[in-house]
Amino acid sequence: MLQEVLSEQLSNIINYKIAFSELSEIRIRKEKPIVVFIKGQPYYICEKGLTCNINNAIFANKEMIDDIVYKASDFSIYSVNEQIKQGFIMLENGVRIGLCGSVVTENNQIKTMINWTSLNIRIPHQIKNMSLCAFDDIVSENGIKNTLIISPPGAGKTTFLRDFVYQLSENNYCLNVCVIDERGEIAGGDNSGINLGHFCDVISYCSKKQGFNQCIRSMNPSLIVTDEIGNEEDCNSLIDAMNCGVKVVATIHASSIEELKRKNFFEKLPQYYFERYVLLSNREGPGTYEGTYNEKFAKIVKW
Repeated sequence: MLQEVLSEQLSNIINYKIAFSELSEIRIRKEKPIVVFIKGQPYYICEKGLTCNINNAIFANKEMIDDIVYKASDFSIYSVNEQIKQGFIMLENGVRIGLCGSVVTENNQIKTMINWTSLNIRIPHQIKNMSLCAFDDIVSENGIKNTLIISPPGAGKTTFLRDFVYQLSENNYCLNVCVIDERGEIAGGDNSGINLGHFCDVISYCSKKQGFNQCIRSMNPSLIVTDEIGNEEDCNSLIDAMNCGVKVVATIHASSIEELKRKNFFEKLPQYYFERYVLLSNREGPGTYEGTYNEKFAKIVKW
């Protein structure tokens, strides 16, 4: 899919001179060197592939940025404007292009974005067995525990979710799992090739409130999986699921348990709502497992 939106020059470099399976982000900024992240580490793109020398780097310009946005929208900005208002464009295979530029507002509402100046192309990967480090802490013969996956941005939360849902199926937990995929990053769309197993239903491109309501009302889920809890409305959706007897596995941005506790909206949840907390980091690359904690934030010791 990247070759359909990138220039031939960039596409050839990425396809033939960079380990695509290790590529997580491409940062393209107007009049700045193009930066890629490989195993969480930044490098410049150059004609030969990667470099740490800015003098050899390929610089982006406005035409390059505009060309990528137009191709990503299939040359119809209007058709993806609802996504643009949220700051991104989704491609079919789960690749998300984050946008920066001039925001146009009307009556205090975002109408669109123009004059794009920066792009962040995020590339999802399915890494099998990533969630096994914490799987037995979350799943037992008594069922699944409400679980929150914690990490800073780009440290593997969504990848963990994908593999966790897949592992439920692989280990013959015949549960009705509903994925609320607000940005299309978990399942990656119809043609992503991401395998979430045999017992998973996906609701994409809607708010968590809408997704939770629709899922609970129509799909009779045992478990709801969702990404990036970020405000009080999201917490209210979690409470609604609890009141309906539905378990939840979700993610949140935080670099530590202490940072998580400082989030105001997190206090809106009932005490001990989450029974497990899984902490990930970038310490040894994205997805570094730092431990599992119980409902009282005590670290679970593995023997």
